[in-house]
Amino acid sequence: MQSLIYKIFTRKYSLSLQADALLFLTGIIQQNELSTDDATKWLELVADTWTKREAERPLVQLDPLKELVAAIAAGTDNSPSGSTPFGNDPSDALAKPTAGSDLFSVISAYDIPPWWYDPGKKMFVHPFEKSEILSSAEAKAALFRQRYDLLKQRVMRNENFMPISFSDQEKDRFYKLSTIDSLQGRDGEHFLLFGMLSQLEEGKLFLEDKAGSIELDFSDMKNEHASVNGLFTENCFALVDGYLEDSVFKVEEIGLPPPESRDKTRAAFPNINLFGGNPSLRTESQLRAIEVANENGMIILSDVWLDKQETMDALRTLFEGFSHSIPPIAFIFIGDFSSKPFVAGSGDTAQYRDSMAALGQLIGGFPDIARKSQFVFVPGINDPWGQGALPKPSLAEFFTKRLGSRLSNVTFTTNPCRIKYCTHEIVVFREDLLKRIRRNSVLPPAEGTEIVKHLVRTIIDQGHLCPLPQRIRPIYWAYDHAMRVYPIPDVLILADRFDSYSINYEGCHCINPGSFSAGDFSFFMYYPVSRTSQYSKIPKQ
Repeated sequence: MQSLIYKIFTRKYSLSLQADALLFLTGIIQQNELSTDDATKWLELVADTWTKREAERPLVQLDPLKELVAAIAAGTDNSPSGSTPFGNDPSDALAKPTAGSDLFSVISAYDIPPWWYDPGKKMFVHPFEKSEILSSAEAKAALFRQRYDLLKQRVMRNENFMPISFSDQEKDRFYKLSTIDSLQGRDGEHFLLFGMLSQLEEGKLFLEDKAGSIELDFSDMKNEHASVNGLFTENCFALVDGYLEDSVFKVEEIGLPPPESRDKTRAAFPNINLFGGNPSLRTESQLRAIEVANENGMIILSDVWLDKQETMDALRTLFEGFSHSIPPIAFIFIGDFSSKPFVAGSGDTAQYRDSMAALGQLIGGFPDIARKSQFVFVPGINDPWGQGALPKPSLAEFFTKRLGSRLSNVTFTTNPCRIKYCTHEIVVFREDLLKRIRRNSVLPPAEGTEIVKHLVRTIIDQGHLCPLPQRIRPIYWAYDHAMRVYPIPDVLILADRFDSYSINYEGCHCINPGSFSAGDFSFFMYYPVSRTSQYSKIPKQ
């Protein structure tokens, strides 16, 4: 059995076991007389849970291992702490679990761990114990350096930038990045640069990396920007190919940093929880089985103006439609929740609170939905309170107390936020992003392609929800990590007042539900089991 433990813990999960921890696991298997198959499944569960919960501890020690085994037991068969993880029947540990909080959880932007990539150590580290809104100037200085380091390590692990041998002939087949300071005195030579686009002088665009900056000239771009894929703004990161002439870099081609699949990111950093939230005690195969068993979907609505009677009537029709079937897994309500911007100290306060209470009363009229479905409320741009910067805080309890009292499972969270459902990782962001990015683009995108495809590609390739200058869309310096899209999530909800769409890109299903109240009462239903979504709308009365 020790060889089996070694195979799973050390070879598969890159964990080291202390001698007493090894004996502890061996003893449990022998005491319960487990077959090789049962032992393998249980050891997989223990090792997988350890890597999720103890990301910074590759050495498995006895005391935390005992606590982990007891926690697994409590999470699978409700056996008391200190007992074996199998209760009376070893197979109980692998039985289908009942629904619980570890199946569906909402992660606030302020609770996402602040992992920073250290290029020297080639690993993620914690820069500080806790982020603060009123952060130091160091956080501002580090904001764009962190984006640069994160993207560059992703680029350098791309297959097009990694020669598989040291022969000169082999190296010529791969791209090589140069730093800006290495260009001096090398006029006429071709280079590939990676850096951030900046306007350091009025009307001139520069590329910056950690070594310096250089002015860019786009007059040599092929086919008048026809090859530009993506939306380029100031402070976004780009790969630039061209040559040096009189201290100006003549750009021939420009592109976004290549994306990296979710599986490759997880393989590169297997023991780091970049997404946040508490890991489930269930194995991935158990979670997938739960997804398959539940064929229901999630309802996604944005711009739900509760102060409009037409909206309330449409919501009633929506709930009536689902009251005759199994309730959806979740209703994700995304702001704005009022047709006009909230003004503090005015009559808007009472009206906003009453509108929320009216929604609670409406949902309470459908007991099955109110009791069984999850409800998530994400504030919009014009909802209270916030200071105009991202992430936006959740709605205050003052407004939501009466609504929350009528629902069994409700979360009022930040904008953006993250949701975990079984094996699914979902990112939700409410922002009129397309309009802002188009308005601040420094290069026109390629013609003949849909603009939303450029938007989705930009967000995922940049690994950031809002790649705009701070003066255009401020972000709290110490919480910039909460705006990352890394690794690529399973679902990305970009709630925008632009037309509804759903697009698949690099294994990510991107959805914009559009405006529910300002449009034609349209919404999307996402089905986790098939990883597809369906556009729907409520007929106007």
